[in-house]
Amino acid sequence: MKKREVNDMKFGLNRKQLKDTALAFMVLDNAYLRFYNVISSVAHLITRFVAPLFAWLMVDGFFHTGSKKKYCMRLWISAVLMQIGNELSYLIWKEGGISDNIFLTLALGFTIIWFFDMAKEDSQKKKILFNILAIFITVISLAISIVPLPIGRGMTLEGGMQLIPFIIVAYFFHGSKLKQAVFIGLYSVLMFFFYGGLELCSQGIDMFCVNSDWMTFMVIPFIFLYNNEEGKKGSKWFFYIFYPVHLWIIAILGNIL
Repeated sequence: MKKREVNDMKFGLNRKQLKDTALAFMVLDNAYLRFYNVISSVAHLITRFVAPLFAWLMVDGFFHTGSKKKYCMRLWISAVLMQIGNELSYLIWKEGGISDNIFLTLALGFTIIWFFDMAKEDSQKKKILFNILAIFITVISLAISIVPLPIGRGMTLEGGMQLIPFIIVAYFFHGSKLKQAVFIGLYSVLMFFFYGGLELCSQGIDMFCVNSDWMTFMVIPFIFLYNNEEGKKGSKWFFYIFYPVHLWIIAILGNIL
């Protein structure tokens, strides 16, 4: 496990500051998705860095955590509980329920890079096994990003097409922000055409903002601003609690107003 200094005086943003920034913009984006008649669609566009930033911080945390097992368990426990809550919300509000579950995407991403990591250190047979498992889970993750699993109302992987490849590359190029940035830029271009390409530019500013999920490149400045410092220590469970709570609050308001 690599050590990080806890010192807020270094230039740039520390891990805590990056998380807080992502949390604030996450609330803005989810508020827009419920109250799009009141909040400008530009809010959706300017928040396209949020999920990639959480994913990038998870990969960085993978290299610094004292226990990969506990980290992975937190993600999977949160993913399962979040999915149960989502299904409950659809029982209550039908189409007004909650569909977001970034925990599941992060849990799968963490599991994939953990298998790739274990493949580096074990016997030849285990290397092959762990690499096969990592690739298999990657394929499954990308598949359910497109085709919902027949679980409950239909379970898809939030941001899977953008985040799973992003997490894998962030892992293999950890320590080289430039290589990460080059991949993110190229993959964003690929996703631009996947989302409709030049046709997006002819649909007007509102539709362009709505269909801006391909803009993963917006995370690049935050990656370069990261100063490799932890910042002020907080509860490991804060994000795991804040994420579902803020979604439920927004959903309640969206369904009663």
